[in-house]
Amino acid sequence: MMMEIESDNSYSDYSSKKKKFTLKRKLEFESQGLLKKEDGKLTLWQKLCFAVGGIPYQMCGNALGLFISPFLLEVAQIRPKQVSIILFSGRGWDAITDPLIGFFVNRTNTRLGKLRPWILFPSPLAIFCYFMIWYVPDIDRSSKTFWYLIFYCLFQTFLSCLHVPYTSLTMYLTHNQSERDSATGYRMVFEVFGVLLAAIIQGIIISIYGLSTNCNSTTQSPRITSPIQNYSLPIDRVVYKPILEDDSKTLGDGYLVSAGIMSFIYLICCITTFFGTKEMKDVITDKNKEFIKSLQVVFRHKSYITLLLTFLFNSLAVQLVQSNLALYCKYTVNAGDQYQYLIIVLLVSSILSLPIWQFSMIKYGKKTTYAIGLSLLIPNLFILLYIENSIWIMYIVCIISGMGIAVNFLLPWSMLPDVVDEFMVRFGERKESIFYSFYVFFTKLSSGVAVGASTLVLEYAGYVDCSDGCCKQPNSVSLALRMLIVPGPVILLLIALTFLWKHPIDEYRRKELKEKLDMIRNETESKL
Repeated sequence: MMMEIESDNSYSDYSSKKKKFTLKRKLEFESQGLLKKEDGKLTLWQKLCFAVGGIPYQMCGNALGLFISPFLLEVAQIRPKQVSIILFSGRGWDAITDPLIGFFVNRTNTRLGKLRPWILFPSPLAIFCYFMIWYVPDIDRSSKTFWYLIFYCLFQTFLSCLHVPYTSLTMYLTHNQSERDSATGYRMVFEVFGVLLAAIIQGIIISIYGLSTNCNSTTQSPRITSPIQNYSLPIDRVVYKPILEDDSKTLGDGYLVSAGIMSFIYLICCITTFFGTKEMKDVITDKNKEFIKSLQVVFRHKSYITLLLTFLFNSLAVQLVQSNLALYCKYTVNAGDQYQYLIIVLLVSSILSLPIWQFSMIKYGKKTTYAIGLSLLIPNLFILLYIENSIWIMYIVCIISGMGIAVNFLLPWSMLPDVVDEFMVRFGERKESIFYSFYVFFTKLSSGVAVGASTLVLEYAGYVDCSDGCCKQPNSVSLALRMLIVPGPVILLLIALTFLWKHPIDEYRRKELKEKLDMIRNETESKL
């Protein structure tokens, strides 16, 4: 009898020790990110630190998108054709560097993590190159073209070193789909805030430094003869003044001041994300390390191609409007002094509408919500074709457009993790850095193509070389600007909707993927 009791106690002790060992091992794996926690919940602090990292890309990228064309044309005094060379060459450079950065990020493995070192360490180089983009060297025009081409390409490279690993970090925060969507929602709020910062910092500082030109004055010097004929506005509403070198330098100083402020914000955001986030390791690893084979596998994945093309044409439409809005306001609707306020209204509308789209995404699904947002932009753009001097209509258009653009911020990036999940279920490999690198590339491609194509159109429309003292352009330029921000974007949005309709991942497929991924991870964890 005593032996039986001892045997039972011995078995009980063994079972207890085994449970403790298993629990201890499980906790160790969880702390290392090798196992998912039961709920995969992220704290508010983790979400905020992650979201802050989205500010630099949107802030600097949109400052370039909104102001690089007026800066190069009117401050640096570069011809539209040369501006196109700079921007198109920059996009060609991105076609090489962005996928390579994604590949190298995918192969990185350090004690600080796979992704976070890329977010922090290239940031000083990015800041230096960004500042040089807004500096006007005292050299001839051809040398200036080379100057801006070099620093533009270098900055875009270092920006990719930040944004490719940062966006990929979404997949390493948690395996919980709803938590990833929540983190993406926080990130989108901060990214829209980054665009708002670009408009406020650069827009208002430029308006302060450029106050020497008053395009809305009702007086004109009788001794100054207009070099351009056939204006869309009465001649007595326009001021012409000689192009003064001091004025151009003053405006150039404004660009440098805003670049310095944004460079400081860039660094603070990178530091916050680096120290405030943690990476989870996954039991699903990347087996294929070869670059070309990785690209081939990724680009045979149908759901990625349809989503990528939807995002590309959607981004092209938005960037085409964005890159020409400043010149449209100044030369077409005589609202140049209202431009920065219109942008602020548009971005505030985007921020306020994000919770609405987040609710719609949960209730109706991501694909349906994305389609609604794109459809909202199309009739709104047609209004810009007929606006003359009704500034209040411009504000209404910006409010509605802000709601549509919010979808462009939220949905494409929220849908990409589902594509990566589907790829992992199908092939059993992780290629998120390559997936995200091409997303980043097409974002920058859309911006470069939009600005480059626009400047070429303006060149052939008869754009007149001027410094910051120039208030008017020929009617042909005004008409070209209307065409650039309405018919072109509408056609691109319709193409985007076509590819979105063909995208195979709906809400039913998302739930199916979640169940399959949980099964794969549970099977793998049971073998550890």
